[in-house]
Amino acid sequence: MDSCYYCGTEIDMPFQCNYCKDRFCPEHRLPENHRCVKLHLIRATRFGEKKVIREKGIGRGNNILRKLGRKLKK
Repeated sequence: MDSCYYCGTEIDMPFQCNYCKDRFCPEHRLPENHRCVKLHLIRATRFGEKKVIREKGIGRGNNILRKLGRKLKK
């Protein structure tokens, strides 16, 4: 039987964090809930992805929004 790396509770079916690879109970399965040592990297990656999406646009939808914005400004 495994135990939660964060709180020590014994668990039958642990959750493994995709980032730090430790095992946790249902309450601490999310990186935010077990103070994952890689949490700062996760947040940086997510922020970076959002920034790239904003800079590059989202494809066709981006052009439609641009055209709509121009019409609304007139």
